[in-house]
Amino acid sequence: MNNQNISVIEKLQQKGVTIPNPLSVEIGSDVDIERVSGDGVVIYSGCKIYGKSTLILQGATLGYEAPVTVSNCQIGPEVELKGGFFKEAVFLKKASMGLGAHVREG
Repeated sequence: MNNQNISVIEKLQQKGVTIPNPLSVEIGSDVDIERVSGDGVVIYSGCKIYGKSTLILQGATLGYEAPVTVSNCQIGPEVELKGGFFKEAVFLKKASMGLGAHVREG
């Protein structure tokens, strides 16, 4: 893990994001951490977050059942992405996707 990723993860944790295993999480250099809420967001082990338009709102949970990869997604409040791959998608309040989900743009 590079120092830049460690720094970004530390900043997210200081905002209040819960990351139980921070050394296993990858945050792309293009992600604007100001677009990630610190209120109740949980990012579990193995998750990868990329994209300058990625937005994660309060109460979102990523990777509870398996790692999640997110690329340029807008994740609304209380959304649960439990495991899978998500690219250029929008998830409205309380949406839930289970283990092995695969959502692409379009």
